[in-house]
Amino acid sequence: MKKHTSQMVLTYAVLIAFVIVALIIMSTYIQRRVQGVYQSAGDAIGEGEQKD
Repeated sequence: MKKHTSQMVLTYAVLIAFVIVALIIMSTYIQRRVQGVYQSAGDAIGEGEQKD
């Protein structure tokens, strides 16, 4: 029974680690996408001009 329990804990640990790594990798893409949406909205409002 103890071997089965430790294997289950190891499986959950690997699953949690996989999810965390996937979220870290995806966060870069999500951040770039959000910045692109804001830039597109700003360009539409300001007609592509930047004010200094």
